[in-house]
Amino acid sequence: MNSDMHSADDSWTHLHDMALVFLALAYSTDASLSDTEVDSISRALKSWKPEANEHQIHEIVLEAASIFFEAEAESEVVQSVKSLGVSLSTEQKQQVLEDAMRVAEADGVLLNSEQNILSVLAAAWDIRATKDRLIEETTARLESDPEWSVLHDIALMYIIMAHSTDGELSEVEIATMIDRLGEWEPDLDEPKIRSILRTALEYYSQSPDQDDITDSVSAIKEALPRAQRLVVLDDLVTIASADGTVKVGEREIVESLSKAWNIDIRIAF
Repeated sequence: MNSDMHSADDSWTHLHDMALVFLALAYSTDASLSDTEVDSISRALKSWKPEANEHQIHEIVLEAASIFFEAEAESEVVQSVKSLGVSLSTEQKQQVLEDAMRVAEADGVLLNSEQNILSVLAAAWDIRATKDRLIEETTARLESDPEWSVLHDIALMYIIMAHSTDGELSEVEIATMIDRLGEWEPDLDEPKIRSILRTALEYYSQSPDQDDITDSVSAIKEALPRAQRLVVLDDLVTIASADGTVKVGEREIVESLSKAWNIDIRIAF
């Protein structure tokens, strides 16, 4: 089955969509898939189709895995999230999110990256309150907030865009960065957003080398699906335009990141 084609295949069901989402949650956070996680995925799928036997559930997981481990898996996961969002009732989406939490909790630790994916699902399906309740009720150990997160990496890209081409950070550029960062994490208040931006600024002031910047570029690519990487590019265009003038260097930054993130589209300035 070719990537980007699963929705056109009559054998692909919502159970496959769920399996793909669960696999993305289990694997993408630590690049591994334990037997415990596979078992938790199978149990979750079985609860949606009690009449299916173990072999049938196993086949669904394998078919979803064959898609997940293809090169363009991210777009397929996004498609599955959208499909479930449209096709399921609110109560069913809440149940899928609860199942996703069980998969995330399977190893006894709820990583920040797993919490972020759960937040993305909850936001996409407009069930944030369910996610908050699940986090509060979990018996898994919560990984504490890291000193540096993907939001810091995004903030660093903003700063590079705003500062590196003219050596200045204007008030309007800073205000735009705070506004855009806030849209990534609506639950964070402005002081927390400013703290993230300040930490990224302190790091930038230490003149990180190209390898350091490449690490942040790669971290964003690994952490965010293609659709969200496109949003980051749109943020950067907005920041570049904030002072009223888009410079050649700013265009080059967007074009370079577009290639690095495998987004082959033309961004309008």
